[in-house]
Amino acid sequence: MCAVSILPLAVFIRALLAEAGGSLWAMATPVNLALAAVPLCFLALVIGLERRHVRLAQRLESERIKADRLHYAAYHDNLTELRNRHALNADVDEILAGSDAGAKRLALLLFDLDRFKFINDTLGHAVGDAVLRSLAQRLQRHASARRRVYRLGGDEFVVLWDGVRDDAEISAFCAMLSETVFQPVLHGTGSISTAGSIGIATAYAPEAQLADLLKQADLALYRAKSLPGISHCFFSEDMDVEYRMRRELEVAMRDGIARDAFGIEYLPVIRTDTLTPSGFKARLNWHRSGHGDVAHDVFMPMAEDSGLIVILGKWMLRRALMDAASWGVDAELTVPVATLQFRDPCFAALVLALLDETGVAPGRLVLEVPSTAGVGDCAASLENIASLRAGGVLVAVSEIAASVAGLSMTRLHEVDRVRIDLVRVRAIAGERRMSQMLKLFLQLAATVGTPVTLTGVDTEEDLQLACEMQPAEVQGGFCGKPLSAAQARCLFTSMDQERAQVTGSGPRALAHFGFLKAC
Repeated sequence: MCAVSILPLAVFIRALLAEAGGSLWAMATPVNLALAAVPLCFLALVIGLERRHVRLAQRLESERIKADRLHYAAYHDNLTELRNRHALNADVDEILAGSDAGAKRLALLLFDLDRFKFINDTLGHAVGDAVLRSLAQRLQRHASARRRVYRLGGDEFVVLWDGVRDDAEISAFCAMLSETVFQPVLHGTGSISTAGSIGIATAYAPEAQLADLLKQADLALYRAKSLPGISHCFFSEDMDVEYRMRRELEVAMRDGIARDAFGIEYLPVIRTDTLTPSGFKARLNWHRSGHGDVAHDVFMPMAEDSGLIVILGKWMLRRALMDAASWGVDAELTVPVATLQFRDPCFAALVLALLDETGVAPGRLVLEVPSTAGVGDCAASLENIASLRAGGVLVAVSEIAASVAGLSMTRLHEVDRVRIDLVRVRAIAGERRMSQMLKLFLQLAATVGTPVTLTGVDTEEDLQLACEMQPAEVQGGFCGKPLSAAQARCLFTSMDQERAQVTGSGPRALAHFGFLKAC
């Protein structure tokens, strides 16, 4: 190595000294110069090795940073920076591996944001992402060494609680979260209201399985979302039974659709000024093979949750319009529309096409839309309202007693009807304050000039109250039993318009028209 590196260096130094001349040149023999160059050679070698070491260290540091970033990305959610499902799996395994038998109780809290899809659809994904980040930050403030926060995806979040004492501690924590996390999120010059539900599953660490905890928490979450005024719910064994029954019912519904097992019954709607039927409200019924008739309140929520309501709703609308076309009179037909249907941008076009197909005048059709659908804020819903009303179709809003949004929708969008459920008003206000609340709704509707149909009139006392309040129409069990399409047609053909009475097998309430006239 010296022969290669030292001698050329010596020759170079001697050339420099030759230019300087004098005694330095005399001493600059090749041997002396070679000996003098040895330390310089080692210095250059050390410098070279040091540079190689620095480059190697830099490369290793770069690889370490890259590996850390990959590891972080593998265990964290990109949007919210919370730990993700992969991290949840790893953390549960770690907890179980370090637990003694019966030593720890593990709790898994599953969060779900209400109406998040609605926020995304109406305000855009950027706003939806901002809402998720804000909620994630609020949740993270309540994290600790025993409580870790995760985002599973979409609007689902998890809190994994290691070593929880009892259900009371969990309930207190959930109540606190409901107050601090589900608060309005600032957006532009306004704010976005947020609400959510929590499903809770617990297990002792040695026996806990993440898949079971997630399934149980999801079932508890479903129960919490189905109960008004309930923010959180603990898993119980009956939920698993209920889940299997729901799945069985959904399969049976799909089979029923294929087998044409669904039908329509018609509920009489009575005008309070002439005491005559003004029309009917259509209602789906289902005769399940081998089980008999399935209650409307049982299968309809399942149809909406599963999305089958879109298929059923389209079939129901066409069938009801065909029945109405055969009545031969200008009776109104009220058809309920689910939230999922009304948010479809093509819904109005479908309705107008079916009217043209069946030959029913648009003014005879009343589409009942629940206020809880949030139609007052949804662009697709607003477009549907405008298109339907421009085409002559009447739009009614229902369930306003359950949502302030229903009141604002009635004011802002000037729907054609308001349907108020007496049963719901009674449940919210109680028997003593029911009349006051009902009067408030009727006064509000009168202010904007919107006729009111009072539903849930099931007793003579309900009818007496309706007489006092004077809504435009009433409907309920006391106004007549559900009729088939043929019976509805016979009812109108048997009416004596001059005497404003119904002959034959009319609804039960029509036998009480003397009572109505006396009011």
